[in-house]
Amino acid sequence: MILGFIAIAALAIGLIYLTLRSSSTTSTQIVDVVGTVDGRTVEVLVNKVKERVILAGIGFPPGDPRSEQDCAEVVEEVVMGRRLYMEVFKEISGCRYVTLNSSNGDCLNEMMLRKGLARYESTGVGFIGKLVEAETKARNEGIGVWDQNRALFRHLAGGQAEGVDVDSLSVED
Repeated sequence: MILGFIAIAALAIGLIYLTLRSSSTTSTQIVDVVGTVDGRTVEVLVNKVKERVILAGIGFPPGDPRSEQDCAEVVEEVVMGRRLYMEVFKEISGCRYVTLNSSNGDCLNEMMLRKGLARYESTGVGFIGKLVEAETKARNEGIGVWDQNRALFRHLAGGQAEGVDVDSLSVED
């Protein structure tokens, strides 16, 4: 009876492990970026099929709609029309949470967080260490959404945050 209980417990633990492992397994594909929907949703061509994907870990501060607009502009300026490596972290109900990387390994998601254009959001993807580190760097430097004067700039600009000079950004930074 004890051996039967141990066998059932081991089987249950094994099934849980396989389920968790399969839901967080990443895969990489080469894609062409063809459009942006908003600051965190990108349209890509995967095997000649257009698909919308969500940039993993990218979120925006409440009450700061300019952040999402800035991120959409950066995606358009930096990666639109380029061939990139898409790493899929999770797929939940048809939504794919991804990072987009250049051929030399630079990550768009990480760059956006490092420059303070967005904040880290774990919804859907859980904890991704390199993205949290990028946000922490921006927060410590007080740049972008972490700038304490940002609220003042929004107020002076009639409710909009200061703009982002997309010419100075690149995935290669």
